[in-house]
Amino acid sequence: MNATMKRWVAMVACAAALGLGTRAQKVSTNFDGKYDFAEHKSYKWRENRLTTQQNPDTNEIMDRKIVRNVNELLKAKGFVEVQENPDFYLYYNGGGNLDMAAGGANQAGAGPETSADVTPGYGMGNGPALAPSTWLKVNGTIVFHMVDAKSKQAVWTTTYSKNIKDRDKMLKEMDKEVNELVTKSFKDFPPKAKQ
Repeated sequence: MNATMKRWVAMVACAAALGLGTRAQKVSTNFDGKYDFAEHKSYKWRENRLTTQQNPDTNEIMDRKIVRNVNELLKAKGFVEVQENPDFYLYYNGGGNLDMAAGGANQAGAGPETSADVTPGYGMGNGPALAPSTWLKVNGTIVFHMVDAKSKQAVWTTTYSKNIKDRDKMLKEMDKEVNELVTKSFKDFPPKAKQ
């Protein structure tokens, strides 16, 4: 393979990898264009709701990491967390749901034909050796809400969604995952007020 062909193959592979990465997550934001965050700089956390299939201790750790990352990001943008008289309240709801996808058929059958079958029809004749090829993915979503303290109206909401295919890897890389979801969720915050 000549050098030009190698470069072309490398560029196509990089483009494909980048395309797959961008489809893995999605962020959408809504905000009140009349609310001026330049004049509203203080916030207070309300109760967050994180519902996953993890151990409650893991959820608690993840919640603390999310709150810490959001606080650091908001502080860097000139916002201040207060305990009394905030300009707006901040909280999130997060969780995931399982989605099972089916793959191709394999050697697993429906089971014994009759109760007299010594060798059932599933697996390889020695019991259930192989199951149908399926996999699970988790559709994770977190929605951050900002509510004006006086009017009690939503002034900014962002939703971050990501398909998680390897739960164990996600847990091992929790700091990286939390940083990504916070950074991408607050990428365009604060929004510009409409004049």
